[in-house]
Amino acid sequence: MARRAKTTFHPLHLLGILAAIIVIASGGWMLLGNRKDTGFGGTDLSIQDYKQNSNALSNNSYKIEGVVRSRLDENWKSSDGRLFSVEIEEGSEKAQLPVLVPAKFNGTNIQRDQRFRFKVTVQAETGILEVTDLEKS
Repeated sequence: MARRAKTTFHPLHLLGILAAIIVIASGGWMLLGNRKDTGFGGTDLSIQDYKQNSNALSNNSYKIEGVVRSRLDENWKSSDGRLFSVEIEEGSEKAQLPVLVPAKFNGTNIQRDQRFRFKVTVQAETGILEVTDLEKS
């Protein structure tokens, strides 16, 4: 009668399986979980292009990130929206640009010296940047 080989489960097998699970889980976290998806696809607004000719950029969408410096619409009704001066940086250049936040965002508390990320459209007639989406950063 032939003898059957007896396989045993060693604790080292369990240790190897746990190590593999940890490596796979940490790799997945680094690839998927660590990036921040803002939903703000598109092109960054160039300060130089905007200053030179905002009409050339009209009706196009861009993204900007900056610090709210002041509110420019002290005498407006908030039902018409709110106009802010937002300081953005591009390399070593800084500029304060007019950003119109429509009334649909009145529920968002926007205060001086807060940093926000905006998706904007350049208005054709005025060159003012009108917000289509925003989030505090």
